[in-house]
Amino acid sequence: MTSSYKWEKEQKRRLQNFLSDLAMLGSLQGFRYFQPWLRGREELLLTIVNEDMGWHSPGFPVSMASSFSSSTAGSSSSSAASSPLSGVQPMQGPPQQASSCNEAHLLPASPSEREIAVPYGRPYAWIRSNHERLVNIGGTDSMVRDTPMKLKSITDWGSQGTRVWDVVSELVCLCTIPPPANPFSLDMRYLQTLPLSEQFLVSGALINFLEMLVVQCNQEEPFYWKVVEEVDSLRRLHVQALWEVQRLRSEALSVEQGPSEEQ
Repeated sequence: MTSSYKWEKEQKRRLQNFLSDLAMLGSLQGFRYFQPWLRGREELLLTIVNEDMGWHSPGFPVSMASSFSSSTAGSSSSSAASSPLSGVQPMQGPPQQASSCNEAHLLPASPSEREIAVPYGRPYAWIRSNHERLVNIGGTDSMVRDTPMKLKSITDWGSQGTRVWDVVSELVCLCTIPPPANPFSLDMRYLQTLPLSEQFLVSGALINFLEMLVVQCNQEEPFYWKVVEEVDSLRRLHVQALWEVQRLRSEALSVEQGPSEEQ
């Protein structure tokens, strides 16, 4: 087996892992700083809260990230292909300057809003709005939209591989002011307002994702132990929702059966 064949096989394995992560993350709701929308097997639209409002989190009927997902000030979006994460919407606060990018502006081009993402074989991220906060390449808006962001997590793809939480955590910390200690912090008040059956399912799905992150993520990441604490709180909510669902079903069953007849 040649080294080139081994390298190609390893790249395919990494890509499949990333796409699996992408599909899982795209089905989740309830994060405090971002909201994912899966646009296809290889593209994820990520709306990011740009200013940490702290206790101002609405808690209902959607998470903080959802509440700012319109084109008004307060959120950003990013996108990537073949493992895409799509663009960044209007942001508040002082501009953040990024280093100039003068080479290969138009390659690889970001996937069209109305077309299926082109399979590039590795992750890329594009800014979808408010690019002046993050990058200044001195080009037109269309040129900026076609220029992938230069992220460390994506640069690491060839050498050590990249998981979806690596890209998301970097984007959240880049876009949110101030950068959160835990990019994967949950909006617990939002979760608590969900109907019990939905709360049970949503919390269970979040636990599955965060536990995978805890098992496979580098423990040296600054947010690692914050995620561990978040999982503990989420488990308690999940178990409580399960007990309540079982109790309500038991009571409903008793009502349907009615009182036993005396002999």
